[in-house]
Amino acid sequence: MKRLLISCFTILLVLPSLALDRDHFIALNKKGRELAQQKDWKGLREVLLEIGKEMSGVTPRYVLRMASVEMRLGNADESLRWMGLYASMGLNYDVSKDDDLKPLLEDARFRKVGQEMEERTKPIQQLEAVCTLPLADLMPEDLTFEKSSGAFIVSSIQHHTLYRLALPKPGKTECELKELPLDAEAKRWPVLAVSYDNTRKVLWMTSSAMPEFTGIPKADEGKAALLAIDPQTGHTLRRFDLESNPAVLGDMSIAADGTVYVTDSIGGGVYRVRGDLSKAALEKMADGFFSPQTPVLARDGKRLFVADYSMGIAVVDLSSHSASLNYLPHPDSIAVTGLDGLYLEGDSLIGVQNGTNPERLVRFQLDHAQTRIISSQVLEQSTEHLGSPTHVIGVNGWMYVSGNVGWDKVDDHGVLKPGEKFGNPVLLRGRLR
Repeated sequence: MKRLLISCFTILLVLPSLALDRDHFIALNKKGRELAQQKDWKGLREVLLEIGKEMSGVTPRYVLRMASVEMRLGNADESLRWMGLYASMGLNYDVSKDDDLKPLLEDARFRKVGQEMEERTKPIQQLEAVCTLPLADLMPEDLTFEKSSGAFIVSSIQHHTLYRLALPKPGKTECELKELPLDAEAKRWPVLAVSYDNTRKVLWMTSSAMPEFTGIPKADEGKAALLAIDPQTGHTLRRFDLESNPAVLGDMSIAADGTVYVTDSIGGGVYRVRGDLSKAALEKMADGFFSPQTPVLARDGKRLFVADYSMGIAVVDLSSHSASLNYLPHPDSIAVTGLDGLYLEGDSLIGVQNGTNPERLVRFQLDHAQTRIISSQVLEQSTEHLGSPTHVIGVNGWMYVSGNVGWDKVDDHGVLKPGEKFGNPVLLRGRLR
């Protein structure tokens, strides 16, 4: 859920330790903002370099900040070097709209960088459209697969509910949607994450009263809940209301043993529910993230990967109560921020990267111990049916992706931007291997 992230100067260079001192990092960012306001570019450069020592790998935002500061200091060579690194990430940036970096357009050496950005962001298509969804304003944030019925279930931001999705009949291109009969209280706020526990036959969903979002009672803003649903009747079996506020429970996953992992994208916490549903509690198991998105259990079952939108892929040690934040290291040429959906397939993480330009679906190859990212491959980008994607799941050897969801069409209140209109969402798929 890409909208609700914490703004910061973001990130880094490669460092020996993978742990992040969050308080120190925040203090450095505050100092950096103050130096920028004072136009102390030399001081800002020193602070940014210190920030870099805190982190596990460079982010696109950090690279642009460094390029900008070097230009402010008259170091065109260094600025070009940073922009070359940005291009190697396969991302595009309109330098002509950046007053700090615009002078690079007059440097003949920048032409090669610009060409690389253009070349590496051309359309790549490896997914096929399974079907379009008939409700243009559905905004299907998440999807899951119900083995017992062979149907998908999608959540809806705009309609505050869940729909069972049936694949199209032969010769048809449109999926069939049937709303689940949820209890009224379950539909009070936008429905975000949805996951099906195939072992217990329980459907899990999150409902969040996103701050300043249209159609939400003012008194409810910032509240969030995790609900266990009977998939047949739609009735709520258990409801867990998050005590901390404001919060947005935006993403979740379910382990093979039925443990539910869920993240709060604005409160920065990671929670879980485990054991007997009638006695279980919603417990906070990790905290201090900047904007946690989809959690994914590592192969060893001892670690949880969490897409932290503005920072990278965090790693939670499930056997430890350490308060430190750790992130997967990666080569500087690989961008790992802007990740929303995340899915583990073998020794690779498939990520929906909707916070980059272009938005894309990427496979991040891990080492066998799953302790670092060693390479990446863009699976889909810059295609019309991908649009603004959100999540990916695996079903019977296929990856299914929610495409053209519509977040790029609405403002921070969930209202259509002037001149925009919703296009029909698309269910996409491609081979996992």
